[in-house]
Amino acid sequence: MLTEFKPVLKNKNFLYIWTSQILSQLTISIMNFVFLIKLFEVTGSPISTSFLWVAYSLPAMLIGPFASAVTDFTDKRKMLYITNLLQALTVFLYGIFQNANIFVIYEVVFIYSLLNQFYIPSEAATLPAVLNKDQLAHGNSLFFITQQGSLVVGFALAGLLNTFLGFNHTLLVCSFLLFIAFISTLLLPKLSTTNAIPEKFETAVFEFFKHIGDGYDFIKSKRTVLTPILLLIGFQVVLQVIVVQVPAFAQGILSIPLNAAGIYILVPAGIGAIVGALYIPRLIKKWERKKTVIDRSLITIGISFLLLLSVVPFFGYWERIILSFILLALVGFSFVGIVIPSNTFLQESTPEELRGMVFGNFSFLVIVISVLPVVFSGSLVEIFGIRFLLFILSLGSIAVFIISRKFGDRFISG
Repeated sequence: MLTEFKPVLKNKNFLYIWTSQILSQLTISIMNFVFLIKLFEVTGSPISTSFLWVAYSLPAMLIGPFASAVTDFTDKRKMLYITNLLQALTVFLYGIFQNANIFVIYEVVFIYSLLNQFYIPSEAATLPAVLNKDQLAHGNSLFFITQQGSLVVGFALAGLLNTFLGFNHTLLVCSFLLFIAFISTLLLPKLSTTNAIPEKFETAVFEFFKHIGDGYDFIKSKRTVLTPILLLIGFQVVLQVIVVQVPAFAQGILSIPLNAAGIYILVPAGIGAIVGALYIPRLIKKWERKKTVIDRSLITIGISFLLLLSVVPFFGYWERIILSFILLALVGFSFVGIVIPSNTFLQESTPEELRGMVFGNFSFLVIVISVLPVVFSGSLVEIFGIRFLLFILSLGSIAVFIISRKFGDRFISG
């Protein structure tokens, strides 16, 4: 199975962008954990952790589409290394101030996200530029392996770093990782765009906004692009809702200390996702249809959430830990079973000159659409508890499965 990934791993330019992705994902995982735990410890409120995502979302609302359009007119390599460097400096400056107010966290997250609006579409557009079309599924798999692996390692490390180094020194470690990511993107070749920048300012502004509109028109008019985007948006929103409520899940379902939340909740989900990223490309080849993998993943997620809320809390401590580990690993595996086929299908269906715009618009839509659900989830957990939230997520996954089975093919074909 691993031999299938050798051609991708021999591509040095893929390794450079992959290194940047690994370190960026590892950093955000560590930061998310220490920020979530710090806020929950100080305030004791699920709503305060929800507002962390609001701070992350605001830049996407303000400049998301414009930033992604800019990436289609600029050198992707330059955009990647500039954003990595500025993110490293942002985290470093907050880390060196020992007595900074706890709520400055929201400002740090805002600035980090502002820079990410340029990094994410540049990274997404770089992957198909450095890999052949027949290597994209394996390249995406490796990206998801490291994304979930960084989640596993990041949340496991975050608890240890936070315990032994403290909050501020943990942020300095994050800054160092981002600086290494900056060095890695410097080694990429020039990734210039085929889109010409008009010489006249009025023409440039017109072309700029026209490019944004063309991206949305393309997404709406082509169902082979719209369908995977809708699915990816929905499950990215679910992921954000779950992540911000990790402290509440730790206390309400597993009854474990907050510092152990990363190890007992996100580590098993990450392990399942890593296994999924290795195995899902083989399932796609075996079953031929990406939709088959997606449908089976949807129903698995729905059933797993139902068992987590209705069965796990009634067991003893170690039985809860073992059973939740298995179910969360299944959720992680199934999540990748939705994301990899959808993302690969989306990349295959999108022309090169519109990839930055399409993936930038996708990131923008994920963040904008997720704001209300994330904030609302904090209120739901505050009032009704974490089990009620899991019940809603379970019903949603099962409903999407039923709709996909009955109407999915007809919708895609028009």
